[in-house]
Amino acid sequence: MATHISDIPRPMYAYVNQAYLYDFESHLTDPPKECLIYGISALPGRAWGLSVLLNNGALVQHLPVQAFNLRDRKCSSAHHLSTLQVWSCYDQDFSTHEYKALSEIRVRCYLGDGTWTHGRYWFTAAPYNDHFSRTPDQHKHFNFIWLDCGCLASLPGNRMLVIDPSFTVDMPEYGDRPKYRVNTQYWYPEDRNVKFDDVIDYEAG
Repeated sequence: MATHISDIPRPMYAYVNQAYLYDFESHLTDPPKECLIYGISALPGRAWGLSVLLNNGALVQHLPVQAFNLRDRKCSSAHHLSTLQVWSCYDQDFSTHEYKALSEIRVRCYLGDGTWTHGRYWFTAAPYNDHFSRTPDQHKHFNFIWLDCGCLASLPGNRMLVIDPSFTVDMPEYGDRPKYRVNTQYWYPEDRNVKFDDVIDYEAG
């Protein structure tokens, strides 16, 4: 059965652009509305959808990352959705996880419009069981990052550089990312012909 929806590992209070609550028919200039972002959903070929509880008690589902701001004002930078989420959802099967080693860590982000900015890691959504995820050079984890401007982004790992002063001592400057190649190999541990151990010690078991 497809996952389709999941909890966000650590729900977060933020603000949503009210135009997204009225299908852009009204409230285009109203101040953002406070919300609790608690869930996430995926449909193939579309943007990640975030589920929120508004401060008036209403529940709203499947809002794109572009709709949110970490502060109670409109984002200080106007970003298109394709800048904040460079790849569409692969399918409906995915899992979510907040890596403890990365929790709220500072990152540099390479956005879809080719610019660099800073932010902090929130959590990761990892698709699985689709033809993209099962292909080595297509598989990606989507890392959700709160940018310094207040916007929310969903970026693959190869568009991020983690800033950890206790470990990452040689950070490249803007525009100078490590030139690692995408893995294209399929790894099968049983390909090598290893003779099975035919000596079984029943007494030791």
